[in-house]
Amino acid sequence: MVVFLWKKIRKKEIPDLYNIGYRFIKNIWFFLVVLGTMVGSWSYYQNSISPAIMPAYTLSNGEKTVLFQTMSHIWSESFYQNVVSNLTQAKQDNFVYFFEWVRPGSPENTKRFNEIIGIEFDATLYENFSKLYWVTHQDNSIFLGLENDKDYNIDLSLDDIVELYDARVWETQKNYEVPVDISAEIITLLTQLSENELKVLRYINQSLLNFFIKNDSIQQVLSDNFTNGDIFAIILDERNDLLANSIIESEYDKIYTTYGLLHFKWVLELLQKSDPNWKIIEKKELYPISIPRNSNK
Repeated sequence: MVVFLWKKIRKKEIPDLYNIGYRFIKNIWFFLVVLGTMVGSWSYYQNSISPAIMPAYTLSNGEKTVLFQTMSHIWSESFYQNVVSNLTQAKQDNFVYFFEWVRPGSPENTKRFNEIIGIEFDATLYENFSKLYWVTHQDNSIFLGLENDKDYNIDLSLDDIVELYDARVWETQKNYEVPVDISAEIITLLTQLSENELKVLRYINQSLLNFFIKNDSIQQVLSDNFTNGDIFAIILDERNDLLANSIIESEYDKIYTTYGLLHFKWVLELLQKSDPNWKIIEKKELYPISIPRNSNK
C-alpha cells in the first residue's frame, strides 16, 4: 500500500505557489468587487430611489384637528426647516404647539436612567450620532416661539420615567448595566477615519436609516432584542397615553404636534378608543434625508 501511494504521489506536479497565490488574490478581489457593488446598489436604492418618509398626518374627529408631524432626533437640516415652515403656517392659522421632549431629572435619577438603558445619555449624544450619518440633530429651540408663545411640552421628565420604572419592576429584576459612553466612542471613531472612509460610512449609514424607518417589523425586532423591554414600554406607552389624553382634554381645538414616528399609530388608536370619529383626513410626505430622483416634491 505504501509503495502504491508513493507511486501516485510522485506523479503529481509540485504546486505552483505563485499561481495559487495569484488565484487566491484574484478571487478575494472579485468577491470584494461583487460585495461592494451589492452594498453600493442597495444603498443607492435606499437613499436615492426609495428613501424613507416622515409623514405629516392631519387628524380630525369633527370637533378638533391635530396636525401630527412624525419626527426623529437626527435628520437633515432641510427636513427640520420644512417642519419650521409648516409649524409657522399652522400657528398663523391659530394652532397651538404640543411638542415631545423628555425633561431633565435629578442627578441621581439621571445616573439611574443611564444604568437602566446601558448608555451614557448626555446632551451631546444625538449631536455626535448625527456626525455618523451626514445629517444634523433635532434642536427643539427652533420650533419654539413661532408667531405666538402657545408652545406646550407634553412629555415626562427623567424623574417620572424612573419612578414609573420602579413601580413596574421588582427590585430583584433591576439588573443595571455599566453605561456605555457612546459619545466618546463616536468621537474616537471619527478621528480614526479618513475623509473618504467617513463619506462611505455616512452614505451606508443613511441607507440603513432609510431602511429601518420604512420597515415596522425591523423596528420591532430591534426594540425587542436590543432594548430593556420594561423601560422601552414606559418610554413608548406612558408617553402615548400622555399625548393622547392631553389632546382629548385640551381646551384647544387646533393642535400641531411633533412626536416620534413610533408613537403615531398608538396615539391614533388611543384617540379612536376615546372617540371612533377620529380619523386621518390628510397625509403629506416629508423626506428626512433625501428626495427620490423621480420625484418633484
